[in-house]
Amino acid sequence: MTEPMMDRLLPIALVGTERSPGLRALLREVPAPLTGLMQALATAPEEDATVLLRAAGVLAVAQRVGGGLAMADALPEAPAPARSDTRPALSAESHQALLQRLLGEDVPDSLRHEALSLVAQRGWRLPATLLPPMLALALRLPMLRPAVGAVMGERGRWLVQQQPRWRSIVERPAEPTEEDWAHGSGAARLAFLKAERRRDPDAARERLTAELPSLAARERAELVEALAVGLSAADEPLLVKLLRDRAGDVRTLAAQLLPRLPDSEQSAWLAGQWSALLRVESAWLGLKKRWHVEPPTAEDPAWKTRALDLQRPRHDGLGERGWWLYQLARLAAPAFWPAHMAMTPTELIDWARGTDWKDALLRGWREAVLVAAGSAGVAGEPDAQPGAVDARWLLALLDCREAPGWPAHEVTALRSHLPLAARTALWRERVGSAAADVAGEVVRTCAQPLIDGRPEQAGQLDPALAASLSAAMVRELTDLFAGRHADERRALAWLDTAPELVAWLPLACLGAVEALPEPAALDPNASATTSTWLHHRIAPLHDRLQQAVALRRAFHALPVAAVSSSTDSR
Repeated sequence: MTEPMMDRLLPIALVGTERSPGLRALLREVPAPLTGLMQALATAPEEDATVLLRAAGVLAVAQRVGGGLAMADALPEAPAPARSDTRPALSAESHQALLQRLLGEDVPDSLRHEALSLVAQRGWRLPATLLPPMLALALRLPMLRPAVGAVMGERGRWLVQQQPRWRSIVERPAEPTEEDWAHGSGAARLAFLKAERRRDPDAARERLTAELPSLAARERAELVEALAVGLSAADEPLLVKLLRDRAGDVRTLAAQLLPRLPDSEQSAWLAGQWSALLRVESAWLGLKKRWHVEPPTAEDPAWKTRALDLQRPRHDGLGERGWWLYQLARLAAPAFWPAHMAMTPTELIDWARGTDWKDALLRGWREAVLVAAGSAGVAGEPDAQPGAVDARWLLALLDCREAPGWPAHEVTALRSHLPLAARTALWRERVGSAAADVAGEVVRTCAQPLIDGRPEQAGQLDPALAASLSAAMVRELTDLFAGRHADERRALAWLDTAPELVAWLPLACLGAVEALPEPAALDPNASATTSTWLHHRIAPLHDRLQQAVALRRAFHALPVAAVSSSTDSR
C-alpha cells in the first residue's frame, strides 16, 4: 500500500497545478468506492485548481466518516455491517436540533455531559447523522467519552472500529469482559483487571503476575495501578518485587502502595529512615516536646531499591538534601506522622513551617495525601480502603498559608477529595464575601471526576449551598449587567464561571437566572476605557446563560424511549 491519496495531492497543492500536470491522471487511480466520482472530476471542464479543491473536499469527507482512502492494488475486505440497535434514535427534528446545539463552542462541557447522560438514561441513542461530529467532540474532550459512548449505539461502535483515531473513545468499557482483557486497549485491560480485583483480588493478582514479564514498561505501569483496588497484605510480595522493576513509574507505584499496608517491610524501612532524621528535645521544664529534622547528608545506596529518584531535576527549586527529604516525605503514609510525632495535621504543618525544610516537607506531604486519597479514599467514607487518608490532612493543607502558591490543579484535587459535608461547609463560609471565587472552585471540583474518568463520582451540590451561591451570582450579575460592578477581577471571573455553574445548579435555582435583566446599553459618549472592552465581553454573557438554562430544561424534559428488540431507526 502506498501513501494515502490526500498525501499525494498535497505536493500538487503546494507547488501549484500549473507545475504539476499529473493531477487528473492521479484522480483516475483512486480505488473504489470513490472511483466513479473521482473519474468524473478528472474529466470535469473546470480549471485544475478547482478540481483539486473539490477532490480534497471529497477525500476529507471520506476520511471523516470512513477512515480515509489509501492507494492500494487490492482493497481490504469490506467490514461486516453494524448490528441492529435496540435503542431508538432521538431523531425528531426538534430533538436533533437540541443535540446539534451541544456542538456549539459556547456550551459548557459539564452541560454537554449532563445532556448526553440524560439521553442515555431516557433510553435513546444518537441519530446516525450526528455520530461523526459527536465522536469528533469526544475525541477533543476526553471527559465526554463515557457519555458519548453510552449513546452512540451499534452504528457508532461500528464507525469507531473503522476509524483508528476514534477508538480511544471506547477505551474504558463500563462492563469489561475477557475479550477486553485479551484484545482491548490498555485502558480496557486496566478496567477489566480492576473489576476482577473487586470480585476476586487473588485471581486478579495472579493474572497480573503472569502477564507482567511480557509487557513493555508503559503497559506494566498501567496495569500495576489495579493493585490499589482491594489492596491487602497478600499483595506485598509482588509489590516488593516491583520495587526493583526496570521502569521508574512501576517502582514509584509500588512504593506508593506499600505504605498503605502498615505492617509491610517498606513501611518499617521508611519509619526507620525518619527515626534517624527526626529528633526530639524536651522544652518548658519537660512539659513540651520540640522536634527537629535534619535531612540526609549523603546518598544511601539502598534508596535505589526503594523507588527514590536520586537525580534531582535541573530546574527544581529544592536543593540536593531538600530533594532527598521531599522524596522520603512523599513515600511515607500520611498516618505515620501523627502517630510518630503525636501532632495533628495542622500542628505538623505549623511545625514544618518553622523549620528550614518547610518546602520539602509540605510538598512531600501534599503529594502523599493526594496519592492516598486518590487510591484509598478518605477515612470514614463508604469507599475507604486500607491506607485511607484522614480528612484532617486535607483540611490542614487547604488552610495552609502556602496553599495559594501551589499548583491550582492540586488544590482543586485536595478539595475534591474532601467529604461532601466538609467541602460544603468551607464553601458556605465564603459565599458571602467571595462568591465568584467559590463558584470557580465549585465548578472545578464538581467537574474533576468527569475529567478523571470517574463520572459516577461526580458530586451533586448541597441544596442550601446551591441556593446561596445562585443568589449571590444573580445579585452580582444583576449589578454587572446594570454597569454597577466596579471590581473588574470579579467581573472577569464571572464571565467564564457563570455558564459553567449553571450546569451544576439544581433546576429549582434556574428561574432566578432566567429572570436576569439584559445588560444595559453602552453609553456612546463614554470614553474608551477598560470598562468599554469589559462591556463588550459582558454583553454576550446574558445570552449564554439563557441558552444554558434552556438547554438544561429541554434535556430534562426528554421523554422515556419505548425500547423494542427490533428497533433500528436511523
